[in-house]
Amino acid sequence: MKPLTQLPKGARIYLPDEAQRKRYVESRLLDVFGRWGYREVITPTFEFFDVLSVGTDPVVQEDMFKLVDRETGRLLALRADITPQIARIVATRLRDEPKPLRLGYVTNVFRYDEPRIAHYREFYQAGVELIGLDKPEAEVEILAMTVEGLSALGLRHFQIDVGHPDFFRGLMEETSATDEQAREVRAALGRKDLAELEKRVGELGAPARVVDALLALPTLFGRAEVLERAAGFARTPRAARALENLTEVYRLLGIYGLADSVLLDLGEVRGFDYYSGMYFETYVSDFGASVAAGGRYDQMLGRFGYQCPAVGFAFDVARALSVMEHQGVAVPLPGPAFFIVDSTPDKTAALSLARRLRDLGASVSRDIVSRALPESLEYARSQRAGRAIVIGSARTREGEALVIDLATGSERIVPIQDILERPNEALEAEAEAKGVNHA
Repeated sequence: MKPLTQLPKGARIYLPDEAQRKRYVESRLLDVFGRWGYREVITPTFEFFDVLSVGTDPVVQEDMFKLVDRETGRLLALRADITPQIARIVATRLRDEPKPLRLGYVTNVFRYDEPRIAHYREFYQAGVELIGLDKPEAEVEILAMTVEGLSALGLRHFQIDVGHPDFFRGLMEETSATDEQAREVRAALGRKDLAELEKRVGELGAPARVVDALLALPTLFGRAEVLERAAGFARTPRAARALENLTEVYRLLGIYGLADSVLLDLGEVRGFDYYSGMYFETYVSDFGASVAAGGRYDQMLGRFGYQCPAVGFAFDVARALSVMEHQGVAVPLPGPAFFIVDSTPDKTAALSLARRLRDLGASVSRDIVSRALPESLEYARSQRAGRAIVIGSARTREGEALVIDLATGSERIVPIQDILERPNEALEAEAEAKGVNHA
């Protein structure tokens, strides 16, 4: 018999401190999204499979968790990607809304694949979609928000690798490669396997200048000089447009002061089928997986009958948390502002104080367990409580409470009525920092 504590492969529990750190990351990112004018959208966890599959690439469809709707008999699926859901919502419910649309989200998605670095079969994303703008300014806005999100999380030593699949597509248009040959070239390029790339390109029978261009792709990695080197290879309109787009994106990033955070990589072909234009992944030093990725996907809304440009990105929340831990980024984990201990039979004072302080916005916990005061205070410290309010202490008279700062150990006796009537004054000015707002 399997132990009752066993979880399915790829599932994860967030214990209280972990959950608090996770919420911190999500709230920081949502705050960034809000400052840029993005409004939150919430989509269903599951939908009919045939509807989701319209906007989902075949490879991802294979990794969806599927189940049968008992009412209709139709196949359901847990969402594996939120972008197709948002694309459908825009194409149907928001089609007539003024453009551009700026939508943000924090959600979980599900994929049946092998768990990877800080990545499970259920994982959490925070991201945005900018819909209705086909200008380079849209890509730059997305990149700038990614950098701001990384900074909001306190992350350091990061870089954003920016590519453009259409540059590779444009080069391949000059060959007579079959779909299979193109996939083999792309696979070798994705692995940075130079020997395999040379072999596969040699099988294409392409003109020498095209062969040189394809073999040069792994070296087209760096900053502004990459654009100059690539210009000699951009002989098709498609490749030229891709390079023109990246050139303008890089110029605008310089105006934002973000060019140093970006490395151009024209040999990057991951996300090839999904993205129609600029594509990027974000890496942090000494961490082997991207923490955020995104790009332009103009064809997505067209799958739902509404041709409209779109660009977006998503943070992987668990990976962001792992990097923050690795870099020693401190996440505040406050406990209750006040912990009330009442050893008297009549609980009126304790309940009245708890309600009064909560009404003012403070977090308040009570010790309902009967135990010695030192044990109650030790428990309060374990919960990261700020201050203890002790009613019925041997050191106080009726109508008084002993207020203890659990961090410093300082104590003072305060009339309970004063706390009820003038909590800020009675508990001193620092009470506001502990979570009490002015009445």
